[in-house]
Amino acid sequence: MTICCFPNCAYLSETSRMIAVYKRLLAKDEKAIIATHGGTYEFVLEEEGIPFEYVTPIMSNERSQEFVAANRGDQGLRGFGFYRIDELREHVQSEIEFFKENNISVVLTGFTLSNAVSTRAAGIPLAVTHLGSWVPPIFERKMGVPGPPMIEKPLIRLIPESWLINFYNWMMPRVKFFTKPFNGIAKELHIEPFKGIIDLMMGDLTLVTDAPEVLGIPKDELENWTPKNPKFYSRKPQLKYVGAIYAKLFGDVPEEVKAFLDTDRPKVYVALTSSRPDYVSAVYSTLMDMDVRAIFCSTTHPKNFEKSPNILIKKYLPAHKVMPLVDVAIIHGGQGSVQSAVASGVPVVGFPLQPEQKFNLKMIERHGAGICLPLRILKKGNFQAVIEKILTDNSFRTNMQRLKSFQDRYDGVENVTKALQELARHYSKNKRE
Repeated sequence: MTICCFPNCAYLSETSRMIAVYKRLLAKDEKAIIATHGGTYEFVLEEEGIPFEYVTPIMSNERSQEFVAANRGDQGLRGFGFYRIDELREHVQSEIEFFKENNISVVLTGFTLSNAVSTRAAGIPLAVTHLGSWVPPIFERKMGVPGPPMIEKPLIRLIPESWLINFYNWMMPRVKFFTKPFNGIAKELHIEPFKGIIDLMMGDLTLVTDAPEVLGIPKDELENWTPKNPKFYSRKPQLKYVGAIYAKLFGDVPEEVKAFLDTDRPKVYVALTSSRPDYVSAVYSTLMDMDVRAIFCSTTHPKNFEKSPNILIKKYLPAHKVMPLVDVAIIHGGQGSVQSAVASGVPVVGFPLQPEQKFNLKMIERHGAGICLPLRILKKGNFQAVIEKILTDNSFRTNMQRLKSFQDRYDGVENVTKALQELARHYSKNKRE
């Protein structure tokens, strides 16, 4: 029996998580395989020297960016969602064949959402890490926060925040955005449909990649959680804390970067890996006028690029090695970026593109370790004072160091691999019986 790690390589965070788990599985002498439909960051698998299997259809870089844009909400509510139905059908059929041919016993997915349908059809347990901490108990506790793109609308901003928060947390388990293609294929395959987008994104086992002390929900409460409204879930939710998993990828800090950061001036790391060119440009323009040294790590090039002695742009850097060298990180708030900052003890300024990112950043802000800003501030480019506040107020770094002490208590990769091994044993036992 084989454990399959299936990253959506449109995302660096999901690719890096699957790499970390795959390596640990091999270290435990488990039979494991990485499969993917490809994407922008498949080069990371190649650079790590990790063999992987393509499963058709292969996603081009352009298709990957389209998928990311759907997740940002760029399509609005009238878009086709993550997949067109014919494309999704091909994904699902190819995955089912792959699972059978390779005797797969468990699938761990990193936002390859088609796996939700294919594993259900194949009768294989699915584990997910891609929800991070954005799991149903936070909605019942009214911890969820409405985020972009809807919250940025001028009329929406007139509504009292408490009303928005209450409505958002009530709404999320009920939302069915983008589920139509998935349920269309589920009907064709005669399997249970998905009750909503959260139900779709959960697995048979949903691995919560955070520390209880950081998230704020006790371990016993989260792992024994039972939904108040079971009708919103197509299976009984099973949640398990595992701890942080963030990118620790190939390569060292280039000498050029080390020399650039060898200064007494404040140092800024900008990691906007799934951003839009105009957002990257806004940050670039702001930092050009500041007395700082800034490293940009992004595959999106600023529109207004002009050489600046205080800015260096790189397509890829090992974040876990660069972040400890800087004083503040500017991010969109994906959990991988947030946890890299926590691991480095570096405070953050965040501009979330979607609700899950806003939740992550608001959690850090609540602990006094960073500041979450709306996109309208980013678009206007008037956030220099916020960066300066982080740089001059030592409490942000002190509080981030405290979060680091919590996060360091848990070996996320180890806990994920143990959970997968247990799932595989349970599957094999049931299959024999």
